[in-house]
Amino acid sequence: MELRTDPRPERASEPKSESRADSATDAAPATYVTQSKFFTPEFNGAIFDGPIRIYFAQHQEALALKVYLNLQERFGEIRRAARGVFRERGSSIFVLLYPNAESFDVSFEATGAVVDADPDVMQRRLGADYVLGVRGPLAEERLEVLYGHMDGIVRSAADVL
Repeated sequence: MELRTDPRPERASEPKSESRADSATDAAPATYVTQSKFFTPEFNGAIFDGPIRIYFAQHQEALALKVYLNLQERFGEIRRAARGVFRERGSSIFVLLYPNAESFDVSFEATGAVVDADPDVMQRRLGADYVLGVRGPLAEERLEVLYGHMDGIVRSAADVL
């Protein structure tokens, strides 16, 4: 695990050679997640662990660590196996913990996509990477929604093993 308080630009994976883009995919992926429409200058902290990149505002550090530790406990063997798949594909999972609803809305309204089933957590693609945006502040009991999205991403990667 690597904890950063001033995240450097993180290179997003190169897009796959698909000519089709849908509402859940960024049609022109940014070279760096920090240069994408999903990133906000309010993110001044980050936790990097293999393919998982958690960005957050400094005052959310406790929440970010809680999310990170929960993911460590949740996935065990599946997570370790999926790490290799993500490494081979050159893809990452960016978990963006937005500090407030306004910054979340600005980032996800820019995608032009329809609202997901749960408006507090949205999942999008950035090239070969996954972006999970969390509308903050999010009550602790609502974190299960985020974990459900993570489960789906990691399990789909593990299914190809």
